[in-house]
Formats: sequence, C-alpha cells, structure tokens
Amino acid sequence: MTMPQQQDSGADTTRIGVDFGVSTTVIAVAVPGSGTTTFAIPGISHQYPGDPSVHAIPSLVQYAGGKLAGCGEEAAGTGPDPGTVRWMRRYLCEGSPVQIPRGDGRTVGYEEATASFLTCILARVLAAHPGAALVFAVPAGAPPSYGELLQRAARTAGARSCSLVPEYRAALPGNGCQPAAGEPVLILSVPETEPEAVIVAGEGAGAGQAAGGLRVLASATGSSGCHAIDGWIANDLILKCRLSPGGPRAVRLASTFRREAARLREELPRTREATVRLDDPVSGRSFAAVYTAADLDCILSSHNVIQSLQDCMDRALSALRMRGGDPARITHVLILGEGGLLPQVQDAVREKFPSTTVHTAHPIDAIARGAAEPAFLPKKENRIACSYALRYWDPVAQEHHYRYLVHSGARYPSAGQVARIIISAAYDGQTHLGIPLCRMGHEDGDAGHTPAIELVSERGGGVRLAGPVQDADAHRQAVPANERAPTLLVANPPARKGEPRFECTFTVDAERNLCLSARDLVTGKYIKQNEPVHRLT
Repeated sequence: MTMPQQQDSGADTTRIGVDFGVSTTVIAVAVPGSGTTTFAIPGISHQYPGDPSVHAIPSLVQYAGGKLAGCGEEAAGTGPDPGTVRWMRRYLCEGSPVQIPRGDGRTVGYEEATASFLTCILARVLAAHPGAALVFAVPAGAPPSYGELLQRAARTAGARSCSLVPEYRAALPGNGCQPAAGEPVLILSVPETEPEAVIVAGEGAGAGQAAGGLRVLASATGSSGCHAIDGWIANDLILKCRLSPGGPRAVRLASTFRREAARLREELPRTREATVRLDDPVSGRSFAAVYTAADLDCILSSHNVIQSLQDCMDRALSALRMRGGDPARITHVLILGEGGLLPQVQDAVREKFPSTTVHTAHPIDAIARGAAEPAFLPKKENRIACSYALRYWDPVAQEHHYRYLVHSGARYPSAGQVARIIISAAYDGQTHLGIPLCRMGHEDGDAGHTPAIELVSERGGGVRLAGPVQDADAHRQAVPANERAPTLLVANPPARKGEPRFECTFTVDAERNLCLSARDLVTGKYIKQNEPVHRLT
C-alpha cells in the first residue's frame, strides 16, 4: 500500500507525534482547536503524576507460546522473563544480532519485535484518529534502516501519511523553546539508560554533525540513569523491609521491589512520603516500609547522581570550548527523560545556569509534542536528491555496470512506474533472487528512458545482465543502498536456470520509498505489491 501525500498545510489536520524511546514510548495527539495531549491505551500505558498527567507506554513486548503475549504495561510485570524484549531502540541502532525466545522453540530479532510493538500501539491510536498524519522522532546517528522500519510499521498499522523528524529538532518546539538562529542550546537527557548532555545549534553555528536543521556542537554521556537509581532504591527498600539482600525472599520479590522503586521515584517529588506494601506468594508473609523524600535525597547523594550529571554537562561544555564555541551564549537548557521529573536534577541545572531559561515543563513528552507540530508534516512537492540504480555483472566487460531506476531531481510520489525489469535464475533450483540497489554519485543518460531489461541472479547473490546493455558504465561512485536490509524474491517452486521468473515494477511513494511489485511469471501470482525496498534521499 502506498501512502498518499498529505494534501494540506497541517493546520486543520490531526497530527500524531511518536517518540519511540529506549525505555518508554510517548504518543502525542494534536487535534486542531483542542491542543496537544498524550494518548493513553488502557492496560498498556503508564500514567506519570502531574497536572496535567502524562501517559507513556513502556517500550516492552513479551512473547509466550510462539506469539505476542503483551506489550507496554502488559509486559512490565514479567520480571526477567527470557521472552520479554526491552531497550529495542538501543539494540536496533547498534545492529544487535541477539535473538529472543518466543516460547515455541523459535526466536525473534529486535527488528521483528519492534515492528510488532509499534504496529500494536499505532493501530490503536490510528483507530481513534483515522486519517491523522503520523510523525516519528528519530535519534541522532540512527542508521537508515531504522527509519525504514518505523515507516513499515506505520503502513502495517494503517497510517496514510508518515514522516520522520530528528528528535533534537522536535524537542525544541515541544518545550516551547525558540532560540535565535545559531544560538547554542544544551539538552540534558536523563532517561532509564545513560544520561547525555548535547549542545545543538542552528545551521551555520560552527562545525558539527548535522541533525535536521540543527548541528550537534558537543556531547558527553554520564553513568547513572533512572535504571540505576531504581536499583539503589529497591535495595534500600529490601533493607527497610528487614530482608537479607540476595536472600530467597528478596530474590523472589526483586522485580516487585524495582517496580515500587520506580513508583517512589515518580511520586515522592509530589507526595514527599509513600508507603510500600508487598506480599510474598510463597511464604504468605507481607512486608511494609515507609519511604520519604529524604530517603530519596540520601540515595542520590550517596551515589553521587547529581555530581555525575554536573560532570556530564561540564564535559559537554569543555568539548564546546575546544571546538571554538562559547558556553556563555547558551540561553536555553532543556531537561528530558524520566529523571527530569526529579527536583534535585532541575535544581542542579538551574544552579549551574543561573541566568539561563531552563525548560522543565515537558521532560517526558516534549519530543512527541514537538513531532506533532504542523511544521514537520510532509510538503506537497518534493524531489529525489540522489540517483539510484541496480547493479549487474557484465560478463563481456568483466565488470559491474548499473541500470538507473530513479534519477536525481525526480518528483515523488511518482505518477506511475519508474522502471520495469525481468529477473531470471542463474542456476537450477534457485529459490532466492536478490535486488541489489545502489545510490549513485552522479548520472548520465535520459531520465525518462526506462526500457525493460532482464537480470540474472548469480549463485553468490549478485545480478548480471541477460539483455542488451544500453546505459552501462562501470566507472561510477556507487554505494550499496539496501545491503543491510536486502530485498529477496522467493521462487516457489524453485526456478530453473535462464528461466524468466519475476516481472518487477518500481514506483516511488509519497515518503520517498522506492516500492516494488513483483509477479511470479510461473504461478502468475504477485509475491510483493508496492512493498518498500529503500527510502530514497
């Protein structure tokens, strides 16, 4: 299914901003005339205390019996269950090969788990807001395959429009921050995992890594996130309940203690005192303890949490100075993440930047709120910046040549198909035939010339030309585009050598995705219909 282009400016369109975080996922819905609120899914979302309250979904999925058993809060109480998938975004961006057991002898990877999680929650929000425009916030440094996965999940969930925006760029308007052009802004994130201090500025503010209209001028990471803080509180609770750390009761109740620790971290800044009660299902005994804000202060102090955050900011400021920047120009500081709810964190930042505006209103939902801004919806007319071609082996010249599919400057979405090819097998019994797509450094030839050609898949996975060479030139700067997420056509029954097997047509959709439709010439059935191959730039 192609995703049609948004047809208006966004001012009168319901917009959904999605912050798929490492530990929590926040969905903000901006309804024209009604403001922006976070979306709650009963039984799946977690509610943070506040006025107004903020809803977030734990980024968790659980598998049992070979199928998806729950996501979000449904999977949060499973403890160290081997079928529970956590920190999906982090491992996706790192390209982790780890597999998670499904409970039926098979496993799933982080890509499949992420797709299942996002499809589950997006289908619900889109059912409540049909036709809404969807915008994902994407972390800096994420591989191209990450954004492509988000868009595939959006299409599966039924989204009509899906765009991507860098999360730093979304965080600014989500906090009501409007810095002047070139003015550096410090963003302190205190999530479940490691804290991070990042200094960004508008384009032209100095050398740095581009981040969608912003430049990352400096960054530094810390060591003590909310996961570590919750662990220290849980250990303190065990002692207050007069249990032996590492004892059988403490081990059985470990996940319950950790959940209570997270609750205390969130509630104590408002209530100042809370009572914890736990039941041991094995011994039948009950345990209770009173925990206060002073206890939380003691935990943060004894483990040097605030000092660690100050050191993290100092390292980022030092890196800025080394690159010629001036920390005195920073007039805005944003605090993001669950740890941003702690008054101790907010006070430490205000103390360090006494004359700076410190934004603390939306530490949990700023990125999702910003992504829902109308400015981040897709524009009506766009063009492809690079050229893309299929690589094939020329047996006569004994070198690789390229057949263009899309030329730079081409408009998207395409009015119709941009190319048609026929793929044949390289040997008897071949079951998988590949589509080797490359991004080209420069081009020649006629942009409107898209003749049918025949490609033959080699045993090693390459493709060679079986028809006439019409625009081949091996001496090009070509970069494999879909090498990390290859597109394979499955032949069932297996193909015979030299037999034309698949008719493939290509289009470009409204989100710059090169889409493939492939018809099996033996069975007459379509095995792929408008399926994205790669997101073009």
